[in-house]
This record gives sequence, structure tokens and C-alpha cells, in this order.
Amino acid sequence: MKNKGYDHHELEKLKDALKALGASPNAIAFYLASYAGGRQTVGDVAKAVRMDRSSAYLACDQLHELGLVERDMAAPRQVIFANPPKTVMARLRTEIRRFRRYHDAIEEAMPELLASYSDRTSRPVLEFHSGRDGLHKITEDVLEHANGEILLFSNQRTEKRVFTESDHREFIAERLRRAITIRVLAANTEEARELKKKDERSRRQTRIVEGEPFTSETYIYEQNVAMLSFDQTVVGFIVRSKEFADAQRWMFEEIWKKHGENREH
Repeated sequence: MKNKGYDHHELEKLKDALKALGASPNAIAFYLASYAGGRQTVGDVAKAVRMDRSSAYLACDQLHELGLVERDMAAPRQVIFANPPKTVMARLRTEIRRFRRYHDAIEEAMPELLASYSDRTSRPVLEFHSGRDGLHKITEDVLEHANGEILLFSNQRTEKRVFTESDHREFIAERLRRAITIRVLAANTEEARELKKKDERSRRQTRIVEGEPFTSETYIYEQNVAMLSFDQTVVGFIVRSKEFADAQRWMFEEIWKKHGENREH
């Protein structure tokens, strides 16, 4: 079959696009043969790709529904011809817009959908991560699933062993973009006092806890708790459990009240 100037790589791209549009393998073969052969009958195309006539007609019908093949009913015998590859591209753009509408509708309904999903999913889930990449996956999860507010137990001195200033800036910028506030209970370190000075511009409230009671970090967000350890091995895990999150949130709030906002360090 002559490819009209298309090399193998270009044809593979076209095949992938047709597959993404939902075309069957027979329909893809039919389209390529029709494109290469020009105006033909369905029988002619079927012979070119060694396809039985009933399968060829089904393939042609599918391509016609996708707007990729036209029928000339004025000819003595029905003649079909493939629309140019630009039509494939236009159809892809239409599908992109369609899926964007679905995406936006699901995004708008996400709070209600997540609430309904959580009601049906009572079994806690534990996810384990390690290394810097693992910790970044955890912070991405925090930003993705937090709904308005994050609660954080933090030791600013130990966490700086892992997260860079760039990491901090990116996390804060994305948090602000998503309109997520954060309250922080921080171990009493110089780094924590520096953090507190920048609270207002970062939509953050920091309260400093005496005695450095924790050396790792714990994020509480929605029905999830993420814990990060910066000791000799960098590890972290996420617990997806309403009961566990509620218990951690209660503990956070009790300590938060104990270290009231007027208390200075």
C-alpha cells in the first residue's frame, strides 16, 4: 500500500490518534487504506486490507460516525473516501473540549463526591514512601487533598535536612494558589522563630512549643494524616482514616489552645 509520503513513524502517530478516538483495529486499517487509495468502493478497500466485506462495512460505518470517512451517494456504486488527517486533528480537539467539560464538572463536584466515597470506605489505608522523592509525593498529596486548611506538627531544624528553601517556596506558593491556610505547632528552635516572622504574608499561623517534643513532621488534612521522619533514614507514610485523623486533629487542637496566640517566645 502506497503511503502517500507518510513514513512509518508518522503512520504510527496517526494510528495512535485514531485509536484514541475509539476507532477499532479494522477501522484504523480501513481508514489508512482509504486514505492511500483515494475514492473507492467499500469492496475495493476490503480487498486492499484483506478484510471480509461485512467487517469492512462495519469499519466504514464507524469511521463515518467519527466524521473521518465520507460517502458519495451520487456515484453509480457507493463510493467512499477518507477525509484528510486534518479532520483527525479537528476531531481530537473536539474530544479534548468534551473531556475538559467532564473534568471541570467532576472537579466542581469533587467535595461531594469525596464525602460520599469516604462514607463507603471505612477501612484505613496505609501508604509508605521513602527518600526525597517519596517525601515530595507526600507533600503533593497534602496539597491535593487538603480542603481549606492543613494542620502541621513541625521541627523546622530537622526538616531542613531534607527540604530545601526552594522546596519551601514551591510548597507555600502552591498552597496559596489553592487558597489553603495552615496552622503550625513548631518545636522551639531559631528556625521556628524565623518562620513565625513570615506568617502573615504566607497565610500561616505558627505557635511555638517548648521542649522540642517532636523531631519529625505530621500533616493533618481532611481524613488523612501524613508523617515524615528525618532521622537517619528519610521515610514517611500516609494514613487514610477518618478516625485516626480525628484523633490527631483533637490532639493538635488541645496543644494549640495550650500554647495560645498571645504567648511569645
